[in-house]
Amino acid sequence: MDIVEIDGEFAAKRGKLGGRKEVWRCMDCLGNIVTVADVEKPKCSECGGETESALELLVEDGEIVKDLPSPDEVRGRVIDQLKNFELDLSDAS
Repeated sequence: MDIVEIDGEFAAKRGKLGGRKEVWRCMDCLGNIVTVADVEKPKCSECGGETESALELLVEDGEIVKDLPSPDEVRGRVIDQLKNFELDLSDAS
């Protein structure tokens, strides 16, 4: 990963996509879209579904600023997300 911004100042090498970014997660297909910051919320390019920001401030200046989910909550979320994927073992040896 290339550094593209330091203390809010553009710092990318020539030919790099510089500036702050936003990561969007499609709630239907779980795909990700990366855009420059401060743009309108995009539709998913894969399925046309709604997206939500995937970036969430959890730590600031070394301090936790939001309660972290419990291991059981994380496990439940992962299990829910796995329902969106198919496992094809036909080529497995």
